[in-house]
Amino acid sequence: MKSDAYHAFLLDHVSGALSPDMSLAAELHGLLCPQARDIMAVWGCARDAIGLWANDARDVEHAYLPEALELSQSTFETVPWKRGLSGVHYAKRGAGKGKLMRLDPGQSAPEHGHSALEATVVLEGEFEDGHGCYKRGDLVLGRPGMTHRPSAHGDQMCICYVAQEPTPFWRLS
Repeated sequence: MKSDAYHAFLLDHVSGALSPDMSLAAELHGLLCPQARDIMAVWGCARDAIGLWANDARDVEHAYLPEALELSQSTFETVPWKRGLSGVHYAKRGAGKGKLMRLDPGQSAPEHGHSALEATVVLEGEFEDGHGCYKRGDLVLGRPGMTHRPSAHGDQMCICYVAQEPTPFWRLS
């Protein structure tokens, strides 16, 4: 059974309430996971029936579909990876702060937490983070205050799309 945070994330997506980076994560998850597609369809019907959201919510809901399709079909061979201080490879994606993360077989990122919601969608391979093991299409929501240590699972490279909610202005000090 999916968590309340998961359903809230998908509802926020179909209502047009997510940032562009988070919307791309939701679109990717919907493309790669039939169950997510079904849940988003139900939330979309509820949105339309209730009529509480802006009329353009349906347009926003799939605004990132072309980029999600491109990412979901990519081989990642020509991505300009940059090695971070932790040894994990990253590549900026689009105009926002969303990025691709590459974990080589056996590689782990340092244990860390976040001050804002983080959405990670597995695009290739598998990873584990101390809370579960995730495969292609899975969406992992890292809530503020939760710590995890992503690591590649198995003998394959793992590539994920990672997005974070913008840090609220009152937390910037």
